[in-house]
Amino acid sequence: MSDTESIYGVAASLFEVPEDFYKPPPPPSSDVYHRKPEFVKDNEPTEITLRLVGKSPLWGHLLWNASKVTGNWLDQHGAQLCAGKTVLEVGAGAALPSFICAIQGARKIVITDYPETELIENIEYNVEKYVEDQKVSKDLFAVDGYIWGNDTKPLLDLIPGDDGYDLIILSDVVFNHSEHAKLLATCWQTLSHKNKDAKIFVVFTPHRAKLFHRDLKFFDDAKEMGFEVEKLFEEKWWPMFVEEEETKELRSMVYGYYLSF
Repeated sequence: MSDTESIYGVAASLFEVPEDFYKPPPPPSSDVYHRKPEFVKDNEPTEITLRLVGKSPLWGHLLWNASKVTGNWLDQHGAQLCAGKTVLEVGAGAALPSFICAIQGARKIVITDYPETELIENIEYNVEKYVEDQKVSKDLFAVDGYIWGNDTKPLLDLIPGDDGYDLIILSDVVFNHSEHAKLLATCWQTLSHKNKDAKIFVVFTPHRAKLFHRDLKFFDDAKEMGFEVEKLFEEKWWPMFVEEEETKELRSMVYGYYLSF
């Protein structure tokens, strides 16, 4: 064998791609939300099965504690928050809260998340499954890819005749600290100014305990913008990630707030 053949043979083996290098993305998974029995009326579903994307850098592959707490609260306060109302869910993931709003009699539900194809198609799948299972009109829902801070006219065009939404749901989205200003601007422009009872329902967990103060700054910024801020509850669940033991208690918590005009 010549020196050249030897060199090229070594080079070829060095840059040869292992058989398992290009792994296919994980398949979609699913999770089941079990409604609390005390909130379930006759002929209503007792559970909701949701498909989750296989893997997402935007965390759409998980059904968050905050989403379940949001669902519980909407079930408990549905007559006030949902019945006959227009609802906008922002950063929806699998969109569990939106389906609870549907059960509680919402008039129109617009479900949004970042316009990543897999995320939006997964929401559409969950909507179609819910519509089929519960025998409701597909017109009850609209699904849209939306980037916080962008023009809100397309969102408002989905509720013609209304100046804004009666309820906006932000479930586990305040962790994105750099986007707080854009998120608040979107909320200001899409929450109804005519309906004095219109609310933004914010639920979150401090997944990064050392940055909890940055999560809370969202509410300081909201006050500076002109929103009224009301703390509703704090519930202890369990941490969704295995991290440092000393922050386990805080990472187990779920907090709920209302913003309003």
